[in-house]
Amino acid sequence: MTNSLPTPTAMARALKLVLEYAGLGFELEDGPAPGGCRLRLAPSVVHPWTHGDVQAHLLAEGITAEVEHLAPAPRPGHGLALTLPSEQEVQALGRLLETRLTGAQNSALQLHRALARIGVERHVEIQDVGSRALIDIGMFDTAAAAVLYRSLSGDESVLRALDLGDWHDHERFARELERAIAATGQVLLVESVPTCGHCRGRHGGNLIRFDYLDADDVLLLADALHRNTASGGSVRPSN
Repeated sequence: MTNSLPTPTAMARALKLVLEYAGLGFELEDGPAPGGCRLRLAPSVVHPWTHGDVQAHLLAEGITAEVEHLAPAPRPGHGLALTLPSEQEVQALGRLLETRLTGAQNSALQLHRALARIGVERHVEIQDVGSRALIDIGMFDTAAAAVLYRSLSGDESVLRALDLGDWHDHERFARELERAIAATGQVLLVESVPTCGHCRGRHGGNLIRFDYLDADDVLLLADALHRNTASGGSVRPSN
């Protein structure tokens, strides 16, 4: 369970995002000092600084924090309470956590950030398929898929010529989006998922579904989105 801050700073939002992708159980609250926060979380073998003299471990990383060991924990798994006094400490803890993410967790986080930058908000899922951790970016409605296409430098004239509510045009759009993604250096199956007129009122319009991605492909996609939005500005979904 996670509790976000009532009016979170940018650093607190960034820390919350890293904690979510790290898979840690946590609660994040406003701190006593402006810009700071109070974090409750469970010690983890993946993060050695959460064991032993936690305060000393954090100081060694340049992070000042008040540390309280909660015994018994008020909620299962929440055995540490950290009070971070400033935005600088919040940012530093986020960086420390990020260094311990797995390849899949880091890739999912980078893609989440890249998608958010173009106005597409979603949690990027990690799926275990056999011995591999693959990334599932989920379904895109027509508005979000069009934003993604534009953000990958897709041909705007092609998009204007298509009626994404039409099944055949939507299938063609899926192929165009597939080509735009291929230009980033990866091959990814893009599938048009049509919605019939009877169901459209309940489930929305036609959808785009992507095949699973491995961590390296996700980083390529995130990097392409970052580069294109940095050079041309972010693209927001149209109403």
